[in-house]
Amino acid sequence: MNDNENKNNTEELTKDESSVNAAGEDTKSALSEASDESKAAAASAVKAPEKDLRKNQKADSKEPGKPATMNRKMKRGLASLIITVLVIIAVVLANAVASVMTSKLPALTADITGMKNFVINEKTREIAQNLKRKVTISFLSDRDTYTGIDPYCKQTAVLAEEMQKCSDGMINVEYVDIVRNPSFVENFDADDLKTTDIIITSGTNRKILRVADMFTFENYSGNLSYIASSKAEQEIDNAVLSVSTSEMIKTAIIIDNASEDRSFFENTLKADGYSVTEIVLSSQIIPEDTQMVVLYTPSKDLSQNAVSKLRAFLENNGNYGKNLLYIASPTDIKEMPNLDALLLDYGMSVGNGFVFEADGTRINSSSQNYFDGVLCSYASDLYTENISDISRTVIAGYAKPVLIKDPLTAAPLLKYSEYSGICPFDADENWSYKDAIVGNVPILAQGTIIKDDKYSSVIVSGCERIFARSYYGSDYSNRTYLSTMLATVNGRTQELVSIPEKVITAFDIEIDHQTAANLGFIVYAVIPLIILGAGFTVFLMRRNR
Repeated sequence: MNDNENKNNTEELTKDESSVNAAGEDTKSALSEASDESKAAAASAVKAPEKDLRKNQKADSKEPGKPATMNRKMKRGLASLIITVLVIIAVVLANAVASVMTSKLPALTADITGMKNFVINEKTREIAQNLKRKVTISFLSDRDTYTGIDPYCKQTAVLAEEMQKCSDGMINVEYVDIVRNPSFVENFDADDLKTTDIIITSGTNRKILRVADMFTFENYSGNLSYIASSKAEQEIDNAVLSVSTSEMIKTAIIIDNASEDRSFFENTLKADGYSVTEIVLSSQIIPEDTQMVVLYTPSKDLSQNAVSKLRAFLENNGNYGKNLLYIASPTDIKEMPNLDALLLDYGMSVGNGFVFEADGTRINSSSQNYFDGVLCSYASDLYTENISDISRTVIAGYAKPVLIKDPLTAAPLLKYSEYSGICPFDADENWSYKDAIVGNVPILAQGTIIKDDKYSSVIVSGCERIFARSYYGSDYSNRTYLSTMLATVNGRTQELVSIPEKVITAFDIEIDHQTAANLGFIVYAVIPLIILGAGFTVFLMRRNR
């Protein structure tokens, strides 16, 4: 029994020990788990302050008043502001410099028209740059009014202004509204000045350019016309050269027995830069410094004494170098033996009758007869260099024939066609133009006497109308041809500048004065403000980031 009890006790002790060991293992496990949790808690406890510190640092970074952070932001904003201001200043300065440069150096000015219609010719630039006397170009309207008349008027104004830019102060362009300032034209001895005219002056010298001088017209729909091209640059060049010449051509107009009104012709000479005086040859002498004498439409013969004065003037004590322009009267004059004798010395005479034109294609459409509105032919190319369109000829009417008596001394300048002839003043009803056709009848001729390389010339015009307002001021070539003729004969060849005519097409781009002002406002104000606004916006965005 005791053995059994001992055995049982032993088993129980073994069980108890196993239980104790199990419990110990559980306790160790529990302690191990508790230790891991404590470590985790401790780690969490260490990390928590770091996390809070970072949060606090972030919070601190958003609070104003922190010197280091604020300094960085201020520097960035200030840098952006400085860059923006510098860009604006650069844009404004660039525009200012460009404006000054284009003003001082016209070559920098851009002309975006297809044919460069607003760019001056190199000859024009050379004239403007080499002037020795100051010249004023006066438009008789305000600029907006003048340039608004027609694109060609705008072109004329721009070309004059371009000459001014490259003249180094020798050319001044001004716009004077003579409607509001009528006293301005009182200083100019010229009739019927219009707001479309241009006056070019230098000292006491002056020249007036009219619309017909500067533009070529084409007819359409009857008597209506339009500007087809511009010769304004050429005319302004010649006018500038004319008035800037120190010496004017002294001219005497002989008014003895004149049958026609000479006021327009006289004013034309003055406008072309001639110094004009009137003399009565029967009682006065020709001033010694006179370069040209004009015998204007005498209705009867001159006295022998008067003709002797003319001959002595032309011979000039053997020095020659003088010129006579004789414009025949359209009246019926039977005989002029004294004057005819002088003309014969120079190889010419004037017939008694009117030249007619039987070729209908050589008569202006508005003419009602064979004697008027006749389109002449150039018998010589002597004075045609300034005529860009040789088909645009001189128009004449009621002209007497100028007969060539000595071809070695005289030569025709203008003539009618091969179907022309002479109708005598005393023609009766049996007269037939078909029988009178002789062809190529001259109406303007020049005779020259040469002695030892010195010469004097006599120019005879059988037609007074080619110098009259209705024809001389027309859109034909009267003015260009005749003014070139007189300038050349009197030695003013330095004034004869030929510039190609300019044509403005429908594809040329134009910018009017208001548009130019608007573009200037955009460049000088709007663009800089846009840049400033963009810079300020960038500044605010960076500041609030």
